[in-house]
Amino acid sequence: MVAQVGGELTMMENRFVPARFKDGYGPVGAWFLLFKAKATNVKGEVYMETNAEMLKDYPPYGLAKVPATCLRNHLMMKEMREGRGPIYMRTDTALQALAKSYEEEFGDKEAKKKIKHLEAEAWEDFLDMCIGQAGVWAGENIEPEKVPSELMPTEPYFLGSHSGCCGIWTTGPSDLAPPEWQWGDHPPEPGKDPAPGQKNYNRMTTVKGLFTAGDGVGASGHKFSSGSHAEGRIVAKSMLAWVLDHKGFKPALAKTAQQLAEEIYLPVRNWMQHKDYSTMAEVNPYLITPKMLQTRLQKIMDEYVAGVGTMYVTNEQMMEIAVLKLTELKKDSEKMMARDLHELMRAWENFHRIYAGEAHLRHMLFRKETRYPGFYYNMTYNFVDEKNWKCFVNSRIDPATGEWKAFKRAHKDLVTKP
Repeated sequence: MVAQVGGELTMMENRFVPARFKDGYGPVGAWFLLFKAKATNVKGEVYMETNAEMLKDYPPYGLAKVPATCLRNHLMMKEMREGRGPIYMRTDTALQALAKSYEEEFGDKEAKKKIKHLEAEAWEDFLDMCIGQAGVWAGENIEPEKVPSELMPTEPYFLGSHSGCCGIWTTGPSDLAPPEWQWGDHPPEPGKDPAPGQKNYNRMTTVKGLFTAGDGVGASGHKFSSGSHAEGRIVAKSMLAWVLDHKGFKPALAKTAQQLAEEIYLPVRNWMQHKDYSTMAEVNPYLITPKMLQTRLQKIMDEYVAGVGTMYVTNEQMMEIAVLKLTELKKDSEKMMARDLHELMRAWENFHRIYAGEAHLRHMLFRKETRYPGFYYNMTYNFVDEKNWKCFVNSRIDPATGEWKAFKRAHKDLVTKP
């Protein structure tokens, strides 16, 4: 919605593709950290060790004590591409090793109690966060203490607070952000720095008086839930300061209430007008169901914009095809129908998903490098270019014309090593 009114986006090329338990989407972090489990290929080899040389191609991120998430995917995908899959989380050996250490430390009787508690923790990890994974284990008769479970990279998705940093370009904190990342009454023009000397309102977008927090804020990932909560409190105070300082400010909508109502209920009118043309809504030249449009959008993004279907690989030509296909999809979206309020909600989810998908595509196409190997590969520029592309890629839609414009903003190191 911020993009629709001309707000500047940032890092929308950044995506998150975590490794998860296959089919159930269960989280892996607890297994790696709490249970000390390892992931192996089908031969039992720990690919993070056998493929360690690959990390040297991506300093300094690959040489860190814990390599970046995308690089851990990068090493996993080598195994899958070269036929050494499936990838396994060795839940069995991890739990067995912990059980043995308990027996040695506490004795047989006490160890059995601790092991039972450990097994309960293993199940509860999924019941807390992703109950579907517990369902997969139960449905497939898997006992994690006896057999391993498959791992798989997920479909790509966007985050602005967890392990991703795509979102909206906003002002920063007055005590830390450089002057070009602070503004108040006069937000910056696309690609230009704001006028100096303004009072700063933390987390205001480039639309005057419009704020965001949490997942909305780009270029500041790893806030997680607690950080997003804290940021929400900061933004609430900033918004209050803005209101008190601008009591005469009266933002006006570009359309009347009647025009907005007409726009919102277009899918309902489409249905009412054309529903009798055929006996099936799914076979009607004047209508497209929200589910059908979502499937078509997903197909475009998956096949041309580095989705699971291409093992996260794309190139410049494929993305240019995606631009054309999205252009046609946007035209056809005007034929979306809604038979009830639920479908109307689904229709509007799709309108907004198209904006998100196109922003991702436009940013990927603009960035002439592959900055996140393991999350996606642009084979036209399959390298990291620190000299030219260690920067923020930002974009803006012209609300009057609908035209996209992508541009660079300088990267600034705010924290340096002593």
